[in-house]
Amino acid sequence: MYVEHLHLRRSLAFCRVWGSHEDHDLHVHDCLEIGIVLKNELEYRFNDQTYIGRPGDVFLCRPFEPHWSFSKPDQPFECILVLFTPSAVHKIPDGDQLLMPFYTAKGVKPLIPANTIYAKAIRKAATLAMEAQEQGTATWMTLQFMHFIDILLQVNQYVKESQSINSGKLPPSEIVEAVGYLLDHYHEPLDIEKLSWRVGMGRTMFFKEFRLLTGLTPNEFLNRLRIQSASDLLRSTNKSMIDVAFASGFQSLSSFNKQFKSYTGLSPREYRKKT
Repeated sequence: MYVEHLHLRRSLAFCRVWGSHEDHDLHVHDCLEIGIVLKNELEYRFNDQTYIGRPGDVFLCRPFEPHWSFSKPDQPFECILVLFTPSAVHKIPDGDQLLMPFYTAKGVKPLIPANTIYAKAIRKAATLAMEAQEQGTATWMTLQFMHFIDILLQVNQYVKESQSINSGKLPPSEIVEAVGYLLDHYHEPLDIEKLSWRVGMGRTMFFKEFRLLTGLTPNEFLNRLRIQSASDLLRSTNKSMIDVAFASGFQSLSSFNKQFKSYTGLSPREYRKKT
């Protein structure tokens, strides 16, 4: 099964995937992704950066950012992918904070090396989650969710440690607070100007620091979150287009259609038919 053929039909999924040495394009999807290499080497490319993943290595893939992977000749790879959307953690206390590493660019590299305690713990949790599903355990979905939270906690601890070591300081707490607020309230009407006041920063400094941390402007960040939410609803519900738009934070159907197509290349209706 190739990664490009996977479609996320609920807010959280563990998938065992295989691939061989075959040229294929960079791919982009709206969900968040954690890849755990199990067998043989796997080349991961993120835009202009390339990493060689070895068994036990863990890769973090940000939503809407192109990435690409394939194995060496005659050495097909095996991985476990954890695919999820922000809604997977909405009911968890401080769940939005667990998503922070996937929406920040400063000091966060996509690779968690296999020799770290974090990668080892992530591989163990992902393997147990996958086995529970494959064995058809009566409570496999509950078990998967428990392992999923463990994985996110491990990712967060690794990222915090890496930021402290590599940058000498953590990102400004005001910007971290702003990102967390957007992750938790993106479906509501929001005024970015007021958000900068909320966290106690001037507009210019707020926009500058926000882009440094996330690689995006606040408005771009907010639109991506809303598109992710809409994509999730289009896949998993039969809600009307107007209901999907409003539930995801868009104030009009025309704005929703325009933004959705600019990010996915498809209209919402085309996207629903495809998935």
